[in-house]
Amino acid sequence: MKALKLFTLAFFTYLFLMVYANIFLKDKLYATVLPSSRITIALAIALLCWGVLVIGYLKPIRFPEWVYWFLIFILSFALPIYGQLAVLVVFLISKKYESFEKYAKFVLVSSIFFILILYLFEGVPFFQWELRFRLVKPLVLFAFLSGISLTYCELNWKLKTALFLALEVLFFLGTFRSLMLLIFLFYSLPYYYENKLTFRQALIGVPVFLFVAFLSGNLEALLVRMGFTFLIFHNIVSVSLPFGFFHGKLLLHSDPRWRIAFMFTLNGRYTYFLFGQPIADFGILGVVEAYLFGSLLRLSETDKKTASVVLATLIYALESGVDAFILSVLLLFGGVYSKYTSKG
Repeated sequence: MKALKLFTLAFFTYLFLMVYANIFLKDKLYATVLPSSRITIALAIALLCWGVLVIGYLKPIRFPEWVYWFLIFILSFALPIYGQLAVLVVFLISKKYESFEKYAKFVLVSSIFFILILYLFEGVPFFQWELRFRLVKPLVLFAFLSGISLTYCELNWKLKTALFLALEVLFFLGTFRSLMLLIFLFYSLPYYYENKLTFRQALIGVPVFLFVAFLSGNLEALLVRMGFTFLIFHNIVSVSLPFGFFHGKLLLHSDPRWRIAFMFTLNGRYTYFLFGQPIADFGILGVVEAYLFGSLLRLSETDKKTASVVLATLIYALESGVDAFILSVLLLFGGVYSKYTSKG
């Protein structure tokens, strides 16, 4: 129950802050008056999805390994050619137990190196704000590669902490608060699963949250950002019930956050909450995907490292929402690799 307990804390904390912003900071979110029933319905859908996720956690179903690989292969078409090549590489190295441990140090060092090269040739978003969204995809990719590698690396705690701090600085320069949180989760959750960090001690994340608030300028700015994510979510709910708006096309879109913004004739890319994509694609049937999230979370707990990766990814996705890449990470570590470690 360790994963469910911590995920539930994160879920309800984030949900409360989103709804709070939509009620008490609505003047900063809404240009026109919207019926409060839309917020109520979206809240009910979010709670329903969470409830089904819990059922998936308590009563998980493990599918044959080929099913997870087949789903990962289908998801790879969100990025044609490159996606299939990546799946092939991961498939080949995953056939051997402890392959992630074997390559973790190399991937970690390479990720840091490529982030530095990216900043050197493209510029640093902290100093050139217009670069922020141009570099978002490579930064997210390197955040997951370096973070997962940090989880799997067998290093003494001093060196591991030094690398963790280095990554935090790099993603601070990238201006993405959520990626700083993701790296923090990849670093700290293995200690939580090893019982070196109790649930109460895990609340050390509160200072991290306050630091994130500081980076946002002030607490109100952060709340408005969270509130906007819920605004997008309840807009999704209003147009997607009962049986979805995109019918799977959002999950397979190469840039779903841009597609969501375009859906509402907005510019840029917008986050849409953990359950935004299941509802947008499948409507009320999106609860099946929520069940899958819970099931993968439970199955991942056969090993502290796979559990750390899946839990960190789900907490990160609370704001960002799920896309093909994030769901592939969940399927790989919750469905495929957790099975290998349970054999080992």
